[in-house]
Amino acid sequence: MAKDHPLQSLRFASTRPLTPEDLKALYYIHDRVALTLTEILSAEPTSAATWQVISLEQLPFQHVLRKYPRDSVWSLLGFGESLVGGVALVIEKESVISMVRQAGAEISPESENEITEFELGQIDNRIQQFSEAFSTVWGEHHPLSLQLATFPNTPTIDEFRNLLMGISPDTPSVLITFQVTMIAREVQRAALVFPQPYLAPLYHVLKSINDGMVGEGDFEQVQERIGMVDDITTPVVVELGKTRMSFADIQNMEFNDFIILEQGIDKPLTVKIGKNTVMRGSPGTTPDGRHLAVQIVES
Repeated sequence: MAKDHPLQSLRFASTRPLTPEDLKALYYIHDRVALTLTEILSAEPTSAATWQVISLEQLPFQHVLRKYPRDSVWSLLGFGESLVGGVALVIEKESVISMVRQAGAEISPESENEITEFELGQIDNRIQQFSEAFSTVWGEHHPLSLQLATFPNTPTIDEFRNLLMGISPDTPSVLITFQVTMIAREVQRAALVFPQPYLAPLYHVLKSINDGMVGEGDFEQVQERIGMVDDITTPVVVELGKTRMSFADIQNMEFNDFIILEQGIDKPLTVKIGKNTVMRGSPGTTPDGRHLAVQIVES
């Protein structure tokens, strides 16, 4: 008789679009991760920092990669033997330097904008602390046996295929952004990349988190936590219009040429959240004239 294999490759894992309830649970649990990490760091005055979740987006994995320069630091938190998959913590080079470099530190001019081996070791310690907070909070709902690997540069998509099993450019992913505030330093950011198919075995956890929030006794506290979801951001796209052009016409385009769109000037623009058209709008500018804007109109 064939032996059952409860853990399967990502390429065989089923996934579904995340619901608003899933997003609430992810925001809630990672806000707790941020609070736990803040408490851990408070024990070390030189590295004390306040972490806070400021946004949550759903993006294809290739779009996540485009957000970060090649010299960003990536750390993969693999789930070990408890689950297939993992997450990635990404911090841009400037943020790494700000988090670990002491004010007034003597750095040679050629290394001023580069991360030294010593600093890479320091940021690895911070990532270990993040991993501790992450596994502590998630461990209340599902055991995680984390494994760590830190990279001083953004891996290519082909490298990610070997590092995160079954990943592809189109793999839907959740990008959770944290704001990091340290004393006498500029506010920095870090992000957690969660390939959505790796959430498939944890859907029941997200449901239990939502049920737990609703079941808590202190109603005001529950409302305050759920209210934090109001800060979740999602991409909103306004379609100005589209057309088709021959390759020859594109090659022959010059400065000041016009691309004529199929969209009539008297027709409202399409406003989309994700792939869905949710409203219509007319183009314009903000009152100060500094930004393009869309005024929502009746559909």
